[in-house]
This record gives sequence, structure tokens and C-alpha cells, in this order.
Amino acid sequence: ATPTAGSSGVSFSEQVLPIFQAKCSMCHNSSTKFGGWDGSTYQTVTTSGNNSPEVVAGDADNSPIMKLLQQTNGVLMPPTGKLSEEEIQTIKDWINAGAPDN
Repeated sequence: ATPTAGSSGVSFSEQVLPIFQAKCSMCHNSSTKFGGWDGSTYQTVTTSGNNSPEVVAGDADNSPIMKLLQQTNGVLMPPTGKLSEEEIQTIKDWINAGAPDN
């Protein structure tokens, strides 16, 4: 499927979810939900978390998840090492495009 999300063209299912599955799911899944956040599905990504919503659709700068990924609040996620700039930008572009379920 060709991503059609806004001008960014970022697909949640093809680009964003695989990042969460590879880098976040060991601690943030339907069983553990560290910090109350579950990165398993679109629904849980956008609605769960102790600071929910972690994703503020259309506003990456005010999305708690971006503050964690960019370490702008003093906490780095994932703790095993920062995501690549490309991965962070993909998530940021998706959020700024309205965080579509695509």
C-alpha cells in the first residue's frame, strides 16, 4: 500500500509501528505497559500512557512521546539508546500529519 498521510506520506502501519515494535515493545506492550503506554497497536499508541495522550495529533512538539524520544524532558526512551534521527523524524512527521491510522 502507498502511504497517503498528509504531505509527509508517513504510514503508521508500514513505517511507525515497526519502529515501536522493534525499539519499544519489549517494555511497552499489552502485558507490561511500562509508564502505562502500550506501543502494540494504533489504538494503544494514541490513547494509552500515564501522560495520555502520548501522541497529540498534528502537534509533535507538544506530544509527550516526542519529548521522551528527543530527551527534552530529561528522560531518554528507549533507555537502551536513542532512536536514529531518521526514526525520530518519521514519528514526528506522522504526528504532525495528524497521526493517521494508515
